[in-house]
Amino acid sequence: MDLSNFEFNPNQKREAAARDAATGVRLLLLAIPASVVAIVAMIVLSDTMLALLALGLTLLAFALGAYGAYLVASALDWAGFINLFVVLSAIIPYVKFLVFIVLIAFGLRAVREAGFKFSLVGDLRRLEVA
Repeated sequence: MDLSNFEFNPNQKREAAARDAATGVRLLLLAIPASVVAIVAMIVLSDTMLALLALGLTLLAFALGAYGAYLVASALDWAGFINLFVVLSAIIPYVKFLVFIVLIAFGLRAVREAGFKFSLVGDLRRLEVA
């Protein structure tokens, strides 16, 4: 086995962080509308069964937001206590929207700086250098 032409990717850590940030941004972009629908459903619905469905949607939105926030914050290499604050902020109803928007902005910037183009579906694509 000839390994003379074998090269390591020097940007491997940065590209892996960009992929994690992109996954986190996608989850955050799902968590925001799910949370809004859950909040509206909790206010509007009076039926017990529909309220339980709204509670399930709230828990789903929390899970998506907490995991997405963790992925973005860890991809940005933030300190552990900041990661904890970001994940716990997914519990607070209106603060989470501000935190999620900030995380989305930082995550998208990290993806672009790593040389990728973000899309909501599919894999990350490399930016073409002109």
